Amino acid sequence: MKRFILKMSIFSILPLASLYLIFLLENGTADPFYQRFVTPKQKALILGNSKAAQGIIPSIIIEQLADVYQANLYNYSFTVYNSPFGPAYLESVKNKLAEYDGKRYFIITVDPWSISSDINDPNNLDKFEENDRFISDINDVSSNPNVPYLLKWFSKSYYEIILMRSKNNLSKLNEDGWFMTGENVSKNVMDHQRKLMVDYYTDYLNKYSLSELRLKYLKETIGFLKERGDVYLVRMPLHTDILKIEEQVVIDFDQKIHELSNLFDVPFFDYSKSVNVFEFKDGLHLDKKSAENFSNQLVERISRFEELKN
Repeated sequence: MKRFILKMSIFSILPLASLYLIFLLENGTADPFYQRFVTPKQKALILGNSKAAQGIIPSIIIEQLADVYQANLYNYSFTVYNSPFGPAYLESVKNKLAEYDGKRYFIITVDPWSISSDINDPNNLDKFEENDRFISDINDVSSNPNVPYLLKWFSKSYYEIILMRSKNNLSKLNEDGWFMTGENVSKNVMDHQRKLMVDYYTDYLNKYSLSELRLKYLKETIGFLKERGDVYLVRMPLHTDILKIEEQVVIDFDQKIHELSNLFDVPFFDYSKSVNVFEFKDGLHLDKKSAENFSNQLVERISRFEELKN
């Protein structure tokens, strides 16, 4: 009987141990979010949605601003569904942030979607979409492996972790939190993707409007981070076709952000009109080369601001 129990225990443990090892193999190629929940707590953060996740490369900024900020920057941006400003994202940011006594900084990217919600009841916290997503569910954001995430939010077969790791992937969530996606495509493909995105976001106009409650949480997020370091508000570049849609969501968006900039005495860098400087995969997300270019431009703006401040 004892031998039987021992054998059963071994056969029970082996699959669990194998699964655990598979979890450890995930390196950013099988899931676009997971690595942000296994990396250690971070000293400096980039916040925002997928525009920032794909468009700002921390490693470029870290290298060039090393003389100004010693704290390594990490991209903790997700999607328009998972990381609009609200209690869930703010709590996740607090959980990800490490204690640090040195000089550090935070890049908070903003757009009308990040302060919008259900058009019929935009200030109803219970209707915030992220309530039913991983940003609200995962409280431990720095465990490796992050078993709760993989058990509940990893949508593929676990064997995909092994398969994707062995492939030469075009998309990968890098160690600094930057989500690199896709290869260079033709202008025709980019135009087609942009038209699809225009249709997609035009439909959003019937679903979303300004949420004063989300604006309040943006304000609270700025205040929380301003107490711990330098804050830079940034509006990402985007194609004119998408910008026209965004301007209908929150008509006085720029004014509201300038008011926050003045209130907290933090700079606001607006790149929304820089359409001719960058290439977009779909009108919304920067391609790899433009992400590098934009990250370098951010470095220049931050450096100039710091020089003038001093």
